[in-house]
Amino acid sequence: MKILHVAAGLQETCGVSCFVANVARAQMAMRHEVRIVTAMTCGYPLRGVPAELLDDPTQSAFRPDIVHIHSTWNFYVHKMARYCRRKSIPYVISPHGTLTPWALKYHWWKKIPALLLYQYGDFRHAAAFHVTVPEEERDIRRLKLRQPVTIAPLGIDLPEARPMEFRRNDLLFLSRIHPKKGLRMLLEAFSEIPESQRNGWRIVIAGPDDVGHQRELKELAESLELKVNDFSGDLEFGKKEIHGGGEVPAEVYRKKLSACQADVVFTGPVYGEAKEFLYRSSRYFVLPSFSENFGMAVLEALAAGTPVITTTGTPWKPLSEYGCGWWIAPEKAALQNALCEAMRLSEAARREKSDNAEKFIRENFSWRVPAQKLLDLYGNFIPPAETVERGAGNMEETGEHI
Repeated sequence: MKILHVAAGLQETCGVSCFVANVARAQMAMRHEVRIVTAMTCGYPLRGVPAELLDDPTQSAFRPDIVHIHSTWNFYVHKMARYCRRKSIPYVISPHGTLTPWALKYHWWKKIPALLLYQYGDFRHAAAFHVTVPEEERDIRRLKLRQPVTIAPLGIDLPEARPMEFRRNDLLFLSRIHPKKGLRMLLEAFSEIPESQRNGWRIVIAGPDDVGHQRELKELAESLELKVNDFSGDLEFGKKEIHGGGEVPAEVYRKKLSACQADVVFTGPVYGEAKEFLYRSSRYFVLPSFSENFGMAVLEALAAGTPVITTTGTPWKPLSEYGCGWWIAPEKAALQNALCEAMRLSEAARREKSDNAEKFIRENFSWRVPAQKLLDLYGNFIPPAETVERGAGNMEETGEHI
């Protein structure tokens, strides 16, 4: 089977990018011909998956049997959807959380015109949809779309056994710094915990600043009389392709965090071994999102044996069922109660939650699972033997335009 995955951009701090790269790699391992087309990779390590960097995805030289389009509200992927219709190529859409009620309300004045002009047409002509959690199927059905929907979650590369890091009393947030992530609520809830109980604990916020939200959070923390340390601008973080320097090693973060006495720390984006270090050296991972399609960072934290505190705005109900975290309402009081409970746990109870986290991941997540589910879905729309020759050439050569 020839499969083309299309995404507007790939970056390491994005769960969508992680899904695209790893599912493509798993499908290649299952002996299918796979390609990714995108406008940028931001240094994302695709590790052997062929990719084309194109400003116009319809210019790809690859001639697929099926196209898998990732995310929505983007003219880049719309071009490919329309091209597929003209060439009679079946395509599958993965919204990746862009159709949740919260997501639709956010910047709604942009999304309503887009929905009317092109996005609903792309939905209506899709062969099928892929979602990562059952709740997302309801988002699709609310739009009166009746195509087949396959649920295939994200997976993870199970980590090799490594020496355990010393765990500090850090409440780690590692994701985009964006209003929907609930960081204002986290700071407010933390500040209202009695100082005697939160003494020795701190919030570590790691990730890229989105829409200037980090400045707002720093101002809020200071107004709450929380001591802030921001060393996000001190480091030549990132990839060689972007910033002219290599990844900042874990040792740099270890030294900086050891010397830091703040209540709230901003580290900037972290990658590779530094990201793994933060997961393994933090007591808990906190993702207080109001809306989250999946939450790849939750999966990464659990794989590192770090218990998680997150909200019902995420699809992580199994955290409480498996005894490896808290799944709470996205409200300040509920978050504060969870933080207090987590801080009070004995070392033995924390170790038990950590063991449960690793067991949960090993028993439930592998990239082969979503890869195979998607292959089964694709097979419904591709004849057993392709007898119809796809239109040759790209759109420019055939005189077609978006």
